Amino acid sequence: MSTDSGPRYRAVLDVAPPGAKRRQITRTFRTLGEARDFVTQIRAGISTGTYVPPSAETVAQLSARWVESRRDVREVTRVGYRGQLAPALRHLGDRRVQDLTVTDVEDLIGWLGQEGGARGQGLGPRSVRAALVALAQVLDLAMREGTISTNVVRLARKPRVRTVVGTDLEHWQPADLVRFVSEADHDPLAAPWRLTACGLTRADVLGLRWSDVDLENGIVTVSQGRVAVDRTTVTDDPKSASRRRSVPVEVIWPGTVTLLRSLSARQARDRLAAGSAWSDTGLVVVDALGTPLRPEVYSDRFRRLCKSKGLPEITLHSVRHSLAFWLHSLGVTPADAAALLGHTVDVHLATYLPHSGSSGILSAATALGRAAAAE
Repeated sequence: MSTDSGPRYRAVLDVAPPGAKRRQITRTFRTLGEARDFVTQIRAGISTGTYVPPSAETVAQLSARWVESRRDVREVTRVGYRGQLAPALRHLGDRRVQDLTVTDVEDLIGWLGQEGGARGQGLGPRSVRAALVALAQVLDLAMREGTISTNVVRLARKPRVRTVVGTDLEHWQPADLVRFVSEADHDPLAAPWRLTACGLTRADVLGLRWSDVDLENGIVTVSQGRVAVDRTTVTDDPKSASRRRSVPVEVIWPGTVTLLRSLSARQARDRLAAGSAWSDTGLVVVDALGTPLRPEVYSDRFRRLCKSKGLPEITLHSVRHSLAFWLHSLGVTPADAAALLGHTVDVHLATYLPHSGSSGILSAATALGRAAAAE
């Protein structure tokens, strides 16, 4: 073709794989040599399976499509993905997916650690890794669709995160747990603290409805969870199938039903006093107007309670660690302890008994040896 500035050479190629719908790309070059080089390069990529068609899709656009496609997970998990991706998208969201390099990702890692937070603060190693794990899954979608041939996030060097397992996990001794229950019985949230001391997670407690509470038999059934996501809360199914469980709370801590009945009666009085201002959610843990307590408020009140009573200050989640170690010291099997806490056996063993393999093998071998000798 001729132009005012001279001849131009147009290359038109069908880049669709055999049997697929026809798909052409067109490029214009100043010289015939450039056009031929382009044709040779594209044909080589098609023959080796490394060719990917050009795409203008950005990282932000692909991320939105990926989150929307995750219909296989709970809504709260999808909201969590958006939160994990947010820091990376602030830095790379406008970049074309096909332009990303390993260097870009490693620059992102440095930026996240220095100023990746919503307020410009650096993120910790765990938050950085969470962002990278989510971003890697986003790029996996592009690979499946043939937009890119390499997932650069998976090639980048990531920050190391020390995994704390076994007795290194923060926890109370049994006497501390008993004292907590005794002191917490005088707190306005006495009944919820009992549930926490029975091994329910914060999400379990805050998602518990009165319809899940069997006051006659002293059993509560975990059938949903309520968690904090960004500036709101989300109620959804439990995190996993093992989290769905019925816990005999009165068996663990006698007197729990009495506290639950007292809480129910107090809420009935609050409902009458609030009138039309009452928010009827059916949840167990609410304020004087029936508004569900925010998860971070529950954790803050736990922290203040421990500090005011002189108890060793641990996180709310570490109460579950305390129960796990106490159960093991009592000789409860890992499978039974896991069932109470809502773990899978594999997760429970990896978390609380990571170094028990050799002793467990010896114990099993000794038992078999004794049984064989007795035959």
